[in-house]
Amino acid sequence: MKWTSIAAAAGLCLLTNFADAAEPGFYVTATAGTGDENPRSNGTNFANSGGVIHVDPDQVDVNDGSFAWGIGLGYRINRYLAGEVEYADFGTTDIHEHYVVPNPGPFPFPSELDLNYSSKVTGPVLSLLGTLPVGESFELFLRGGALFASREYELNGQISFGGQEQKFASTVWLAGAGATWSFGKRWGIRAEFQQSGSLDKSLVTGETRIKRLSLSALYRF
Repeated sequence: MKWTSIAAAAGLCLLTNFADAAEPGFYVTATAGTGDENPRSNGTNFANSGGVIHVDPDQVDVNDGSFAWGIGLGYRINRYLAGEVEYADFGTTDIHEHYVVPNPGPFPFPSELDLNYSSKVTGPVLSLLGTLPVGESFELFLRGGALFASREYELNGQISFGGQEQKFASTVWLAGAGATWSFGKRWGIRAEFQQSGSLDKSLVTGETRIKRLSLSALYRF
């Protein structure tokens, strides 16, 4: 009888916590994880004895997986729907492109050149979350929204584009999927995978996509 009473009390507590988690209201999130970038190369143009030629890199090395973070504010509309706004920093990616220039001719270009640059994507995210409760304190969700991205470059290779720092803006879709565990009346933990659409190409590089794998702490008001 004693153990039955304890189990019933624990079950009632979990149901109460889940009901509180599903109630409409505001909440905040703090996110940490890793960000990955998948940049494409534009190649570059060189002048030789035959005129201007376009050369694609023969080797591209991408060093990503850097620290990513975010801070967000959300509103739970009902048990199955929520809206969020977040400022996200997807971390810094270092890219190395190696070029072999055919027939350099009389111009003072070496036959091999390197382009090294770092790319950093930040910006606000507006999104809606569709949630599916699973059990008393666990739910799955899908995210869909827009990333208003600012992509900043820092160049340090042999090839120059008229400036060592550049910044470009893009607005792309952002999608995610994950799960949330509510372990108290106000607290929860969220695990999520996100991916963006293709950010616009620039003078430095072609289009790129962003991925983020993260854990978030969630606090409900």
